[in-house]
Amino acid sequence: FLDGANVERLSRMIKRQAEQAQFIVVSLRRPMIEAAQRTIGVTQARGAYTQVLGLDLEAQSASR
Repeated sequence: FLDGANVERLSRMIKRQAEQAQFIVVSLRRPMIEAAQRTIGVTQARGAYTQVLGLDLEAQSASR
């Protein structure tokens, strides 16, 4: 696990390199999620099926 300072450092590095590559990151840390362009949440919904939720964070911030 990364501490808070290293999560922020890693998120800045990924953001800088995102124009040349795509990254898939699995994280529950707020700084990493806030730095993402898109977030996909996977959770177990009622019953036995899995629910997938997508959020385009760049579109959300542009509409504000």
